[in-house]
Amino acid sequence: MNKNLKIKWGKEVFDIQINEETVILDLKKKIQSLKNIDPSGQKLMLKGKILEDSSSLGSIQDSTQITLLGKANDPNEQTNMDIDRPKIKFIEDLTEKEIAEIKREKGEIVVFGLANLGNTCYFNSVIQSIGRVPELRKALIEFARLNLGSRMDQKFAIAMGRNYMDLDKASDTVVPQLVVAVLRSINPMFAEQDQGRYKQQDAVECLEFVLNTIKEVLKVEGSDKFANNLIEELFGIQYSIKLKSVGEEVEEVKEKKETALKLTCYIDNQVSELLEGLRLGIKENLELRSDMLQRNVIYEKTQYISRIPPYLSIQFMRFFWKQANENIFGQDGQGGKSKILKSVLFSKVLDIYDLCSEDTKKLLDLGRSIETKLAEKDKNYSMTNPNNPVTENMIPTGRYLLISLITHKGRSSDSGHYIGWTMLKDDKWIKYDDDIVSFKNNNDVQELKGGGDHHIAYICFYKRLEVPFQEL
Repeated sequence: MNKNLKIKWGKEVFDIQINEETVILDLKKKIQSLKNIDPSGQKLMLKGKILEDSSSLGSIQDSTQITLLGKANDPNEQTNMDIDRPKIKFIEDLTEKEIAEIKREKGEIVVFGLANLGNTCYFNSVIQSIGRVPELRKALIEFARLNLGSRMDQKFAIAMGRNYMDLDKASDTVVPQLVVAVLRSINPMFAEQDQGRYKQQDAVECLEFVLNTIKEVLKVEGSDKFANNLIEELFGIQYSIKLKSVGEEVEEVKEKKETALKLTCYIDNQVSELLEGLRLGIKENLELRSDMLQRNVIYEKTQYISRIPPYLSIQFMRFFWKQANENIFGQDGQGGKSKILKSVLFSKVLDIYDLCSEDTKKLLDLGRSIETKLAEKDKNYSMTNPNNPVTENMIPTGRYLLISLITHKGRSSDSGHYIGWTMLKDDKWIKYDDDIVSFKNNNDVQELKGGGDHHIAYICFYKRLEVPFQEL
């Protein structure tokens, strides 16, 4: 008895009729007769899992859609009789792999996306966006090449490194099967299913899990280092915190330091721009137990940044728990997870000077004075120029350049769709919609500010802008 199947190949969907008593290899041979793709070069996926050649088609329901990954054979490829005969190859005669290799040898950018293995867009967007941090990408690749360690966090770091290696040499969509399998093995939350399908997960929770998992694996050494691990060295923000009691006869003041891996942009009716949302995190009132009074009192908490890291990870606090019929920014209805769709502008260059402590501002003032001096000497000078000289003694300015972001479309963090965006150079950007890769410009990225049901910036990554030290 024949079975009708739908095959999705890139943007094309075609139908195939095949005997249900056959196996997947027979289906691949049928596809070869239609699309000229060798069975060995085909990957067939169903519900995020790759189908094995020996698997029976009997368990697959009629009219099921199967995803096909693979490239059609070049009709001009050499035959065995031509092997010893010299032949000039034109660009149209080359395979996709050969073209990719040539472009990379010429220094051109060649990028490919990641296959979705069952609602894994949240993970794909995280991998692509943090992959824009070269120090992290390089460290993971080097760790994978060493292939040392049997702990699960080490296995995860190895799998991530191999995934980046695959992306760096890819000539087609990369299937992140190993790293996703390890992710789901370490944290069962990412393996949750509903009616046989993997559930969507929150990209922020995934990012936090990824960074914290590999934190103890990627060690750094040196007396000049902020931390003993690469994650805190790259993303670690240190706060100088002051707690002052409010409304008490005797004022009590506490001071301490805290470290975090991200900044949070809070959103209320007054916030229309990223920096405004970040400022909301400077002050808040907390109820804490007083050692002096031996009871709970209200403290005013003030926190300023005392260590600005090489890279900033910023979360837009767009998701919240809404009570039934509660009206937040024009949204009401049933209770549950909800999303703030309000437009919040974010700039290509972010200045966090006002968020910093007074001691930190003194260092930033020096960097800004040097920047002014350099601009006076060269009217075309810009800190965002990647060709600027880098010395051993670079001075921060408090300004950061946007290099990647993760967007979300939908009304809940554990539903909808995630996409990764990375800056290529100048005004050019790459959009990673799982396996679909396209090129965009800065105007396209700025449109991700929100204000509707389209894709909205959820996590932004910024790189610190610095100037080489010189006497003023």
